[in-house]
Amino acid sequence: MELIYFVDKILKYCPVKLYLEKYLPSFQDNLIMAKRKQKILADIDAKLSYIKENKGMPTPPISKPLRGYSFFEILNTKDSKTVIRILYFCYQNKLVLLHAFEKPSSYSKEKERRWINRQYQIAQKYVYSFKLNPQNYEKYK
Repeated sequence: MELIYFVDKILKYCPVKLYLEKYLPSFQDNLIMAKRKQKILADIDAKLSYIKENKGMPTPPISKPLRGYSFFEILNTKDSKTVIRILYFCYQNKLVLLHAFEKPSSYSKEKERRWINRQYQIAQKYVYSFKLNPQNYEKYK
């Protein structure tokens, strides 16, 4: 199974890759922040490797299916108040990384629920777009 980023040809970027780039350590980071960013990326990479080895099948607590959508969700804790969500689906022996965003670890406001549902709808559009143009991808590194 090949691990790939979906490329939005209209916006001209890979949504998940763009999201993950903010966790690349920079010269402005102090040592603690750089290590924290490296740990987040290493945790995400380990989860992606595990999912890839298991042919993309969702395996709680690492990943889970989302009711009403044709993709799965990877949860990764950023800190005690924030969870990183990475949305993916499998297509023709490819594990396609669609979309990524942060959400509060617990939320109760309707505004937050609507925002998260909007992120799911964006990912669902990416699924349809990829299926129409399965060459719109970049290899995961």
